[in-house]
Amino acid sequence: MRVLFVYPNLNTQMGFNHGLASISAVLKDAGHETSLVNLNEKLPPVPSHQDLAERIREWQPGMVAFSCITQQYPTARELAAFLRECVETQGLELPPLVVGGIHPTLVPAEVMSDGVWDYVGMGECEHALLELVESLEQGERRDDIKNFLCWEGATRPRSGLVAPVDSRHWVHNPVGEFPELTKLPEPDYELFETDRITASKGGWFSLMSSRGCPYRCSYCLNHKIIDLYREDLGRGVGKLNAFRFRPAELMMKEIHSVLERYDGIDTFIFDDDLFTQNVEHALEMCAAYEASGLKVPFVVNAHVKRLDPRVARALASAGAKILKMGIECGSQRVRSKVLKRHMTKSDIIETVESSEEHGLHTSAFVMIGLPTETRDERLETVDILAESRVGRFRCSYFFPFPGTDSWQMSIDAGQVDVEQLARQTTFTEESALDFGEEENLFIAKLGRCLPWFVNARMDDFAPAPVSARYRPLVERLLAMDAEQWRAFEPTVNAVDRELSAEAIAAGELHYAIRYNDFMGVRSDFFLAEEQGREWFTAAARPTEHEVERAAEEVMG
Repeated sequence: MRVLFVYPNLNTQMGFNHGLASISAVLKDAGHETSLVNLNEKLPPVPSHQDLAERIREWQPGMVAFSCITQQYPTARELAAFLRECVETQGLELPPLVVGGIHPTLVPAEVMSDGVWDYVGMGECEHALLELVESLEQGERRDDIKNFLCWEGATRPRSGLVAPVDSRHWVHNPVGEFPELTKLPEPDYELFETDRITASKGGWFSLMSSRGCPYRCSYCLNHKIIDLYREDLGRGVGKLNAFRFRPAELMMKEIHSVLERYDGIDTFIFDDDLFTQNVEHALEMCAAYEASGLKVPFVVNAHVKRLDPRVARALASAGAKILKMGIECGSQRVRSKVLKRHMTKSDIIETVESSEEHGLHTSAFVMIGLPTETRDERLETVDILAESRVGRFRCSYFFPFPGTDSWQMSIDAGQVDVEQLARQTTFTEESALDFGEEENLFIAKLGRCLPWFVNARMDDFAPAPVSARYRPLVERLLAMDAEQWRAFEPTVNAVDRELSAEAIAAGELHYAIRYNDFMGVRSDFFLAEEQGREWFTAAARPTEHEVERAAEEVMG
């Protein structure tokens, strides 16, 4: 059978969908044919609704399968409804419409109630979708396939939308077992325009060597998936095989295959939720990577409280470039009570120091605009960045994913802006919560100009001459009313470049907006990178003379 995947990914960062790549590989391995419509404005031209209908008419797939996160679900629903209309208005022969991904997994009944889908997938669906495809290919309309919600008798009414009250006609099947990573084929990278995507991402190529996460952060879907499998399978967490690893030998085979097929790869990023969590797996991966002689640097994710010194050394030795970690916010109350992130300020600072002592550039994820967070607590996020001197930080606005614990917290606090939530496609540009006009304005300024706030506070924790340069700017920023801020906001990057150039010329360590609009990067790293040199680690911090010389080289 032919299966056409549709991946709405509009007005956000361009990403690689590992779930689709894995499912496509399983289908191809079983003799089926797959293709993808990838909706992303960074991969023009973006297919229109009618283009999708024509693609279905011409290619004649036996199934159209969507994958989407919450922010992209309205687009998926709109496309599905349009295709349903084409059945009536254009005589389109429409195969079953299937939807899966994060949003359908978290709120499957809500998605099914929209009435446009034949099947709604939950969890990891490699084996389930294959079973569904093969049953349809054989002319069977089954309603008992695991991981799916479907219509009784697998027959959806052919016209019009179906109201939620018709849920009595749904079959809600339990999930099956988690797929065993050792038995899955290599991901189907050919499904995507991989060369084009890699080039547009500056040579960064995404891989995954594990799945799952043992933590229960309130804003994340992982623990909700665990709860779903635990309830449906009737087993404790320890017997679910939720946290799984792809053996190092299989990963190295995959990496060499990728390098043979695609040009321009200069950094691998392991998108595992927690690459460093399992010490044995991390050490095996590092040893295999180093033994292979690969010179392509790589990036991994770590938990602040789970960085074994042996793993830190092995990562540096194998060629790791950046260690990413979720700090999320500076307030101990918000981290523990709101986010369920149980780590102290000392944990954060010690992990940053240890990482950089081993030669690893550190990167922190932080969120602005968390539910129940006060202004003082938001400024604690500025302080933890200024005190820890983390290598870089990526700032996003908190987004309450429906179905998560933090969604309910946001609802209970009365802070969800329903209209904003409905139109938002990303979490890096604005907040979906409403804290009142004054605080909303402050959050917008803080999220857009976080590096400036951090620079202004650095001197409060250790000598930092650059703070005197940025404090007047932050004071000016805070004094702006909404109209003044709207006029100023488009100039932020230009102002940042100007101030950063002045700080570089003065030899002042600082953070500047680099690589994208929501990233603050420490100057010793980006100066070294711009000169094609190794960055200065904490163990070998440059002298003032070396910084001045580096600045002269960059500034010409």
